[in-house]
Amino acid sequence: MIRINKETCIGCGRCACDCFPGAITVMEKAELSNPAACIGCGHCVAICPVSAVSYDGLPADDIIPSEKDVPPEKMLGLMRSRRSCRHFKATSLPDETLNSLLQAARACPTAKNLQATRYITVRERIPELLDLALDTLGRIGQKQSETATDPSEIRRAENFIRWREQRRTDPDFDPLFFHAPQLLIFVSPEDSVCDAAAAAAYTELMAASLDLGCLYSGYFTACAAMSPKIRNLLGIGEAERLVRCLVLGYPDVSYPRTAPRNPPQVTYL
Repeated sequence: MIRINKETCIGCGRCACDCFPGAITVMEKAELSNPAACIGCGHCVAICPVSAVSYDGLPADDIIPSEKDVPPEKMLGLMRSRRSCRHFKATSLPDETLNSLLQAARACPTAKNLQATRYITVRERIPELLDLALDTLGRIGQKQSETATDPSEIRRAENFIRWREQRRTDPDFDPLFFHAPQLLIFVSPEDSVCDAAAAAAYTELMAASLDLGCLYSGYFTACAAMSPKIRNLLGIGEAERLVRCLVLGYPDVSYPRTAPRNPPQVTYL
């Protein structure tokens, strides 16, 4: 619940104007007149010019001045320059770098400020997850090979089977994580999947700004949905979903220019 310091409040009304559910009113001073309507979004804390609003249960020292001085052309250039990385150096990510990524993740939009996404970082147990994922893909490939008729489906099924067998004989074979030193996994309840996806997108942009290589491992995400062993190793509950898996590390490849994209498809109404 929010608290308003009446001694500090100047009665400007900005918090009430920006309070979408109408939980705040202002006479001479701001007042939480309808606590049941408050959704905990934090807008009143952010908009108050004299820091008169606080939020129970959230640390006040986490609040920082807004930063909006990034030139838009620089931001767009960063967005267009990021690439999916599949060549990583063996260098581990420092703890402070990982913390920067997590700070970016939690800054993403989150419905009603629920912040329901949680994060799993994996370093030491990447080989175990790789074994489990490739075993799962091998079983998927066997089932697909029995019914597939489309050439691309047949080729994908054959790849899955081959990957599993190659991993069993070659412990250095890694077609999912590409020997990256770090995984960052985004987990959320079923009703907050969009928030976790947004957190991953924010994290990827921060990774690009830190000169890190990054890859969305869609295959591993699919495997986690089908493998109780993977979910058990990661400690993912029955009511949770692994939404994104980012493969992270220092890139062993560079891209001096952007890749071409199709023009945006826009409908103007």
